[in-house]
Amino acid sequence: MTINGAGKPSPADLAREPLILDDLLDNGQGVGRIGGLVAFVTGGLPGERVRIAVDALKRNHLSAHVTTIENSSPDRIASVCPVFPECGGCQVLHLDYAAQLVWKRRIVVQALQRLGGLPGVAVDETQPAENMPRGYRNKVTLVSKFFDGRARLGFYAARSHRVIDIESCPVLVPRLDEAVRKLIALAGAEPKIFAAARVVVARASTTTPDLVASFNGLRPNKPLSDALDRIRSSVPELSGVVADWEPESDNAVFGKRSAVLWGSPTTRERVAGVELTFGIASFFQINTPVLEAMAKRLLGALAGAGRVVDLYCGVGTFGVILGKRGIPSTGVESFKPAVDEAAANAAANGVTCAAFECAPVAQAVAGDHGRGLFEGAGALILDPPRKGCDPEAIAAIALHHPRIVEYVSCNPATLARDAKALVAAGYRLQRVTPFDMFPQTGHVEVLAEFMLHG
Repeated sequence: MTINGAGKPSPADLAREPLILDDLLDNGQGVGRIGGLVAFVTGGLPGERVRIAVDALKRNHLSAHVTTIENSSPDRIASVCPVFPECGGCQVLHLDYAAQLVWKRRIVVQALQRLGGLPGVAVDETQPAENMPRGYRNKVTLVSKFFDGRARLGFYAARSHRVIDIESCPVLVPRLDEAVRKLIALAGAEPKIFAAARVVVARASTTTPDLVASFNGLRPNKPLSDALDRIRSSVPELSGVVADWEPESDNAVFGKRSAVLWGSPTTRERVAGVELTFGIASFFQINTPVLEAMAKRLLGALAGAGRVVDLYCGVGTFGVILGKRGIPSTGVESFKPAVDEAAANAAANGVTCAAFECAPVAQAVAGDHGRGLFEGAGALILDPPRKGCDPEAIAAIALHHPRIVEYVSCNPATLARDAKALVAAGYRLQRVTPFDMFPQTGHVEVLAEFMLHG
């Protein structure tokens, strides 16, 4: 390979050389080495011999995309989406589903080994999204752009804020995908409706007729209020329309204020024998059948455990499911609307043994209050956001030592970090099960089950 005067190959040099990929990151980029540099390559799969075009060249690495595949992986399939891989929503629509499951297990194993220092942990095979490697997402966030009298709805391109126009999305629940098609058509016909919207969020139940859309912006949206009849006639599947505004940051999807413009702002979903009701801003898992499979595993693990502490409890999903079987719990959640919804869900399902507190987890587990929270508790559920558990939560577990810890994680890296701390605090990591909550993406949900030694 020709080396330029700076002592490294030029993009033109790199484009002329074949590259063999040997790994796949969770963002969907293949990994290989070329010209003494680590290459992160969009569109390639492990084992493939490819040629690339360089997108960015750094001192020790480069990012690129595939221009030619000289030897294709046996796991490569044709993507069903016309905007893949340009769209950033999915990372592996070109990878056979069985291979996706193997890959996701490897992501979990590597995180536990490299980040958690836990090389001997047995990790189950990834539990598949039964019969739905596509058509599974019950919620979608569409980017809304209004310029020069025209409105566009779409997704951000991978690793950018450039909007990719879409016509539909193959990973959405079919009735939600149909509603998205109609919203996109409405944006083309009546662009002023979307003039004040930054994003449009829609959520569809998979077990009831509910389908809610929220138009989220910086300020109240008068054109939206004036166009409700047009929205309802264009998207008859809707059961509620919400306006939301005043986000605290540019990255926030929802704001500090909201208003119900029509219908009901809530979605009802039936899971593991209970019906849960929640607003569109509250967290709820986006793959209902996989959530049910995880809930059933938790029920088996926690039968006979006594009272359960449920940290980061959201709308009370696990607490209500456990309570329906007579297992008492106390849930902690910092988002006040979700706590109110959790209490209402318990009442609606006839559950009297589930209590819920509104507080940051770090505050709830500290001092005398923390001692009272953990007193008499035989088990703990952790379901934190991607950043993982608050350090105070890990410290409280080490102090109060509930016998069983069930950790639901959407980020293997932070799970590995917290698992390392729990093992140091006297726990044994008994079982790790990846669940494919997010087919066609690099995301994986994990249930890690810990038992106190002795």
